[in-house]
Amino acid sequence: MSSTYIVHRKQGYSYLFRSIIPKDLQPQLGSRQFQLSLNCGILGQAKSISHHLYNHAQCLYERMRKNGDEFQVSIDQIKDILRSELANLVQPISKLIENKTSEVSSIKEETELTNSISLSDLSTKFLNSKTEANYPEKTVNSYNDTHKLAIEVLGNVPIDSLTHEDGRDFVEVLKKLPVNRSKSYPTLTVKELLELKEVKILSYKSILKHTERISTLFNWAIKQGYTNQNVFRGKLELTRTVEVVEKHFTQQELDLVLGSALKSESLALNKPERYWVTMIASHSGARLNEICQLDVSDIQEHEGIWVMNLTGDSGDKSIKTHAGNRLVPLHPKLLKLGFLDYVEQTKSSNHQKLFPNLKKMRSTGYGTMISRWFAKYLIKLGIKKKGKNFHSFRHTVVNKLITKKVYEPFIKELIGHSHGSITMDVYGGKKPLDVLLNECVIKI
Repeated sequence: MSSTYIVHRKQGYSYLFRSIIPKDLQPQLGSRQFQLSLNCGILGQAKSISHHLYNHAQCLYERMRKNGDEFQVSIDQIKDILRSELANLVQPISKLIENKTSEVSSIKEETELTNSISLSDLSTKFLNSKTEANYPEKTVNSYNDTHKLAIEVLGNVPIDSLTHEDGRDFVEVLKKLPVNRSKSYPTLTVKELLELKEVKILSYKSILKHTERISTLFNWAIKQGYTNQNVFRGKLELTRTVEVVEKHFTQQELDLVLGSALKSESLALNKPERYWVTMIASHSGARLNEICQLDVSDIQEHEGIWVMNLTGDSGDKSIKTHAGNRLVPLHPKLLKLGFLDYVEQTKSSNHQKLFPNLKKMRSTGYGTMISRWFAKYLIKLGIKKKGKNFHSFRHTVVNKLITKKVYEPFIKELIGHSHGSITMDVYGGKKPLDVLLNECVIKI
């Protein structure tokens, strides 16, 4: 018997027995399943009772098949039979009569929840919809991590059984969970994790992300008609003190990063991908994975201008948003440093990928190796601190262009952001490459 035949709405409540009606009897009974309260909150006992009820229900179904004309019953009658069997198992008849009023109320609630989708089923439908919509694998996996955590904390319950108290409880659990759980405490349950003392707990940012993801799931469920409320909305108080973190490189830091140490960390070690990925990011503002996943054929000449064709046009590439599909003019400095010679050399070696030494990781794409190296590189340079990482190149480019008062739509087009208005996104169109080069790229 599968564990799916036991349902637990929330901690402190009784377990439910769920009976999946055989497909051949579903038309006759008018449903695919029903639930019955076990009046028991202890898992071991609930499993034993459910096993007995499961066997009893199967006997009833088999009797319906063999004696259909003589044995005509409804779901309510089947539940009454099982309820009587349950009374014989767990309590005397007198006790059953005393609890009649509360039991009727409980049965009504169970019936209302019978057709409610479970939290795991909702998660599966949500994740499938995002995958079909070409959301990046990393994003989908992040949602999945939060959903699994919610199921572990709240149970795989019907979503309509969740209350605002459950929403508050979930946030309170997040506030007490340790960081790096999967690496540091892979075998511990959530309950065991909450009992740990003197551990570093999740940051506010991580708690906020989990809360936003589960809230997004239920907003989607409302739109799809699976439920009518989001019990997680507004359960995390937004902090009033915002820590200011400088994410872009200062000019002094940038000079250090792109200085002689970069060549000794890359070209001198026969790791040209480190050098060129870093130089491209610092002179374009492109995302790490957008650069690392490039094919040799993505370096093209259009209208006499050399460009990177950043696109998710094949199975091993992904672009974060639709606006991310774009042509980015190569900065003149990259050409002067011999980037086209590197491209030609890679092409003559019959490599498809522009950086063949980089391997694609399942969830993080081609940029993983560069990201790990760059973090260590910043430590060596003595400038590794909160907010400073490879993505800082993107912040640096935007900061520099804003400082030079470059037209904002040019900046958004360069870095692959939507303009945020129908007028600009639909009617504005892509800017000519020579305009993007001369009015934006060369000012980096």
